[in-house]
Amino acid sequence: MSFVVRIDPTRCRGHAVCALFHPDGIELDRWGYGQVVESGLDDRRAARRAARAVAACPNGALLMMEVVDGSGRAGGSSDRGPVEEGHMVGEPGHVR
Repeated sequence: MSFVVRIDPTRCRGHAVCALFHPDGIELDRWGYGQVVESGLDDRRAARRAARAVAACPNGALLMMEVVDGSGRAGGSSDRGPVEEGHMVGEPGHVR
C-alpha cells in the first residue's frame, strides 16, 4: 500500500505544523509555507508521520491519498491541480 501527500496552497497559512510532524517529507519555503519534498510514502513510519501532519494541520491544507494506480499518483491525475480520484486518509484537523 502506497500513499501520496499533497498541500493545498490556497488553504496553507504557514503554521509549519506539517514540517514538525513530517520533516522528511515536507519542508518550508522562505516564507514559512509547506512544500512536499517527497510525496510518495511506501515506508510505514513515513506514512504514520504524514498522517499525523495531515491531522495536525489547523487549516486542513494537507491531503494524504492512497495510490490507486501504479504511476505513483493518486487517481492518475497530474501533479498540478486537485486530485479527483483516490481515497483520502484521515481527517484534517483531528490529531490522534
